[in-house]
Amino acid sequence: MNRRYILLAVVVLVGIATAGILAVYSPADTRAAAPAEPTELEGTYTVSETLLLEGDLFFARDSIVDSDTGEQRETIAVEALTYDHYWSGDGERYTKTTADSADRLAEWLAETDDEVLRTNEDEHSAITTADGDVTVEGPATAVYPDRLVHTQLEVSVFERTGETTDDDTPHSVYEPETGWTEIEGGDAEYETQYVTDADGEVHVDSDGQLQHSNVTLERVDAATWGEYVLERGDSWTTTLEYDVTETAENVRPEWTDDVSAE
Repeated sequence: MNRRYILLAVVVLVGIATAGILAVYSPADTRAAAPAEPTELEGTYTVSETLLLEGDLFFARDSIVDSDTGEQRETIAVEALTYDHYWSGDGERYTKTTADSADRLAEWLAETDDEVLRTNEDEHSAITTADGDVTVEGPATAVYPDRLVHTQLEVSVFERTGETTDDDTPHSVYEPETGWTEIEGGDAEYETQYVTDADGEVHVDSDGQLQHSNVTLERVDAATWGEYVLERGDSWTTTLEYDVTETAENVRPEWTDDVSAE
């Protein structure tokens, strides 16, 4: 047989064998582990949390607590609504809800149990207050980061890479790793994915509390190289931005002037 055809046949067979191996071969997995767990904060603070999906806003929460005055504020942006909650020092809670359309605002008004104090049709917003018989916990009793945000730290392996100082306080620095990762999928089972283009870092204080994050991860649901080749076109990218400061500015929003006479 012609040597050229023999060589071609060998190359084809090797290619078929390699493809078969890739289809079943799964590299060693490393189990994902978040470098910090959600926890309550104490004193006066401001926490900013943002989760981006493919570069677009998916969830955002800004929390402000002034331990001296007892005032609290929390703004949450999700889907087509933005909530701006304000707790006065005497425990009253007011909320300004802004929708992306008049119809969406009308839907929310039909669902809420709050007392409606004022509406603004031009900006599709409403100012409400909590029913006096209902206790609504403020951000002072919340955990940080938000559990939805925290899940983004549970899908990658983080390596401690050094130490930094923020506001004269030493923090440990962790960076996400690229590679195969096992994540908890429920019922004590684990799923495998491939983390690629991992970037950024997180800062954790000596108490194990998250202080800063600017982590971006691109992920592919795949347990083998073969699956990765097939699924990499369906990858998705998330970015977690997070910061804590020991300050409390702009606690009382300007829109509360609209209800001061109510």
